[in-house]
Amino acid sequence: MRDDQQPQDLSGQPLLEIRDLQVSFQLERSTIYAVQGLDLRVDAGERLGVVGESGSGKSVTAQSVLRMVPSPGRVTGGDIVFAGESLLAQPPHRVRRVRGRQIGMIPQNPMTSLNPVLTVEDHFDEVLSLHLGLSGAERHDRTVELLRSVGIPDPATRMREYPHRLSGGQLQRVMIALAMACRPRLLIADEPTTALDVTIQAQILKLFDDLVAQSNVGAILITHNLGIVAGHCDRVVVMYAGRVMETAAVTDLFAHPAHPYTLGLLRCVPRLTATRTRKFHAIPGLPPRVTERVDACPFAPRCERATETCRTRTPPLDDIRPGHSIACWHPVTDATEVA
Repeated sequence: MRDDQQPQDLSGQPLLEIRDLQVSFQLERSTIYAVQGLDLRVDAGERLGVVGESGSGKSVTAQSVLRMVPSPGRVTGGDIVFAGESLLAQPPHRVRRVRGRQIGMIPQNPMTSLNPVLTVEDHFDEVLSLHLGLSGAERHDRTVELLRSVGIPDPATRMREYPHRLSGGQLQRVMIALAMACRPRLLIADEPTTALDVTIQAQILKLFDDLVAQSNVGAILITHNLGIVAGHCDRVVVMYAGRVMETAAVTDLFAHPAHPYTLGLLRCVPRLTATRTRKFHAIPGLPPRVTERVDACPFAPRCERATETCRTRTPPLDDIRPGHSIACWHPVTDATEVA
């Protein structure tokens, strides 16, 4: 794709498609297998939730899309196709033009993502100058407009502040405004409510929903909170040990979870309707070691349904009905097991 153009409109094709992605970190004495054969797609205007335990490969997947996997990590296999073109095949200078211009990123911790010696305005100046070529006055007006759109009070004054002068909620709003500054086609939010209190979390998530709806961008919301997924996503991907275990529309997945791991996650969610005699459920065991490549179902050691097949063969990600896929040899068939 040309540096000065938005990617072409490809009707009927996904905005982002990840095919058999593999990412590893080569250490001095071992290799960490962070992502192992991941498949994922996002359509324009769709909010995709990516959920899983810490260490399941969620953030590394997002970094791979942006070609920002930290050293010594690298993509070792698969492909990432954005608007019909492979991002992995692009030279670095073209990827830098896509990053921020066509794909926006809301990082996990805004307090460490902004440069402490630059003002808020300085951060916007860099983005708007590099990607849009705006003049000083145009950058100023655009920054005020963006900060106002995310609910920053008195934006003309706040933009001259340094990051340490803003609250956590305000910093996250600044990061959202930066991610949307160039009107990207894809927005990636990596745990955008981390370290925020519940009230501010709700405000940030509503802002996320509003921006996606107004701009018709494709969005990936990375989280470990199933409640957030239920309220703010259209479709969900459940990850475990660097792989996709299940993917479905949110309503379908919550009503008819088919993978034992998904069922286990849902059972872990506290319920207001629970009785005092109901035991709090926890998934037994631990995830596989990230330094071991598992050529079987990675969830088998923790799964009550596991058989010898599960321990020796890797299940493919197959459709069980339109729009609902799982990687499991022995899927859940009774939805009442969620209770």
